[in-house]
Amino acid sequence: MSTVLVEHEVDGSGGDGRPRGTTDLLQRTDTADARGAARPGPALGLVGGHPLGAVGLSAAFGGSEVVAVGSGALPPRSVVVADLTCSGCSPATADLAQLARQHRLVLLMGQGQVGLAEEALADGALCSVGAWEPVAELRRAVAAAAAGTPWVSPAAAAAGAQVREVRALLSRQEREVLRLYGADLPVKSVARRMGITVGTAKEYLKRMRAKLAVRGVPVGTKVDLRVLAEQLGLLSPRAQCGSAPAVVDLRAEVG
Repeated sequence: MSTVLVEHEVDGSGGDGRPRGTTDLLQRTDTADARGAARPGPALGLVGGHPLGAVGLSAAFGGSEVVAVGSGALPPRSVVVADLTCSGCSPATADLAQLARQHRLVLLMGQGQVGLAEEALADGALCSVGAWEPVAELRRAVAAAAAGTPWVSPAAAAAGAQVREVRALLSRQEREVLRLYGADLPVKSVARRMGITVGTAKEYLKRMRAKLAVRGVPVGTKVDLRVLAEQLGLLSPRAQCGSAPAVVDLRAEVG
């Protein structure tokens, strides 16, 4: 509870000589004010995402300090939130696996990074929640991680199940065609990299599209296939950033 000073109008009938309308200062205990001013919790680690994400994360947890991973300020087994909402700023799979070994990792994933989150969970991340979900779900994930308890929100679990289903539909060769073709390589270059004929590469694409179309997955354009490759975690997040190297080194295809 907290105590505040409030103005109180005196009605002038108390015999103290003050006219009606005089104001006085009284003390009042205000529990609502105390509830609104939550104490900051322990520091949270943050990796990935836009720098402004640290501001929102701090606000979501009552002003808790948010520390960038790698600053040396986080002790081992701290709770770290990996922001996977920006495809160009997300940590790579190997980085997430290392973080999961050192800390209690919570994945805040965007719709296009479900495959990456699935791999991170398999590599030891404790919790996962969708960025499209209410903040309360993120708080629940962080609380579970702090207790060392694995937890995946129902929405994140459903998204992960869909990704696993789509992956299971595709053969290894079809996934490789999707990875290369989704990285903007022409079919001729895809065939060259895989050591197959152009006709075989086209057949893989045709079979893949037929399988996925039946399940209602958009596959009609090359953009659709790139989005799908991202969702399945086939493209390196770092390689999607404009300042990073290309997903596929196109210089090898010159000549």
